[in-house]
Amino acid sequence: MKTDYITSGSTLPPYLAYPRFLLGMNVRLTAKEVYAIMLDMTLHSNMVQTDKRGRRYLAFYNKTIAEIIDRTPSTVAQTLRELEDAGLVEKKLIALHTPYHVYIKLPTGEDEP
Repeated sequence: MKTDYITSGSTLPPYLAYPRFLLGMNVRLTAKEVYAIMLDMTLHSNMVQTDKRGRRYLAFYNKTIAEIIDRTPSTVAQTLRELEDAGLVEKKLIALHTPYHVYIKLPTGEDEP
C-alpha cells in the first residue's frame, strides 16, 4: 500500500464512524468493531429496512458480517449476544430460516452524570 503524509489538502479515504462511547464500554474489541460496521450499514447501506414504527433495522445472516471482519459466523453470533447484553442491539426472529431483524441502538445519555 502506498502512503503519503497528511496535509491541509488531504481527503480521507472511506471510513467507519467509531462512536466515542464504545471506548469506555466493557465489551470485546470484536464487539466494538461489529457494532461500528452495523451502525455504518444502518446509516448507509441498501441492507437497511424500516419497520412500521419508523425504526431502522438490518436483516442479514451472520455470514455477511463474518466475511467483512474475517471471522466465523459463530463469532458474529457470540458478538451479537454480547452487544445485546450491553443493550446496543436488539434481535428479533421473524420466522424460521429467515435472517433476524437486528436493531442498532444508540445510548440516550441518561446514564451520564
